[in-house]
Amino acid sequence: MNIAIILASGSSKRMKGIDKLFFKIKKKPLIFYTLLAFEKHPQIKKIVLVAKKSNFEKLANLIKKYKLSKVVQITEGGKERQDSAFNGLQTVGKLGAKAKDIILFHNGANPLVSKQEISNCLSAVKKYGAALVGQLARDTVKTINRKGEVLKTLDRRKIFLAQTPQAIEYELAQTVFSKAFKENFKGTDDVSLVERFGKKVKIVPCSYKNIKVTTKDDLQIIKTFL
Repeated sequence: MNIAIILASGSSKRMKGIDKLFFKIKKKPLIFYTLLAFEKHPQIKKIVLVAKKSNFEKLANLIKKYKLSKVVQITEGGKERQDSAFNGLQTVGKLGAKAKDIILFHNGANPLVSKQEISNCLSAVKKYGAALVGQLARDTVKTINRKGEVLKTLDRRKIFLAQTPQAIEYELAQTVFSKAFKENFKGTDDVSLVERFGKKVKIVPCSYKNIKVTTKDDLQIIKTFL
């Protein structure tokens, strides 16, 4: 069984007062398009939505209005993204997830993920146990020191920008998340916990349209594509 955990409990600090998840595009909130991508995908069986408690009623009304039948539960988010992902994972366990079930973690603010990207990620995780989608770097990438002086130019052919979905087999996800919390380790994304555990992670190229909305400029980009 393939279960999507949609992470939508962020504070939108960089949006200067705009709640990006409910920003209207073609008269529908942004989060609708994210949920719809997984609702329509034939291989996704269930969706768990992780959100702020204050948004539960609004989201429940949205799910009902647009008949998003795969959304089986709304779960409260945590202090940080990793806490929210773990809360979603615990909910998945209560829903009866089995060891080899595939759990997809996806940002609620990535509405332009495609059906093919989800499919490719699912195919990769079946072989590797963990996978994610990412974009090959298009620009020259440099590392710097604290003074802003260039230390090194990296080979951009080996640089990918991580996006979502990020998929992990359920048993492996439980193991790496539990280990991270026990050791007070905070990863920058979900699969970094798998990497830390010593397991290989497969990256699957995705479109440059599949971006996470973090600024007002991003909203205009998303609006244009939709």
